[in-house]
Amino acid sequence: MSTKAKAATKGVPAKAATKAQPAKTAPVEAPENAFKVIKTGSCPSLSDTGVLSFDVGADEAGETYYRITANNAGGFFSKEWVAWSKIYAVCNGQESITSILFRGLFRGKSVNTAGFLLAALKDQGLIQRKKDKSRLYQLTEAAHKKAPAPKA
Repeated sequence: MSTKAKAATKGVPAKAATKAQPAKTAPVEAPENAFKVIKTGSCPSLSDTGVLSFDVGADEAGETYYRITANNAGGFFSKEWVAWSKIYAVCNGQESITSILFRGLFRGKSVNTAGFLLAALKDQGLIQRKKDKSRLYQLTEAAHKKAPAPKA
């Protein structure tokens, strides 16, 4: 860091840590044809500036997966499949959900993907906006009903 840069930041407090931490879960490493697409859909982005397309799929064991497939407003995203069990695991027990929780579910190709996934889950009725909170979400009753069975 240059002397000028150091002087410019002197006395400026460091960024405060946010409460929401990204999930620390490895993304699914499966070939594209390992999933059967059972539903395709589209929904507005959370900022309502574009339309997102997404797939809902299932693997041979019947586990549900989600992925973003298109964004008509530009902006990069990953087409990785994410298991509902992993999504539910990072959301369950959270008082407030933001897209930051989903960042660890992807290989880091784009920070947009987490927000786009949140929009798709909202469209599917699994996540809803918290009352009087424009950027905070919570799981719905439908999400809890769809929760994966606990492992014995």
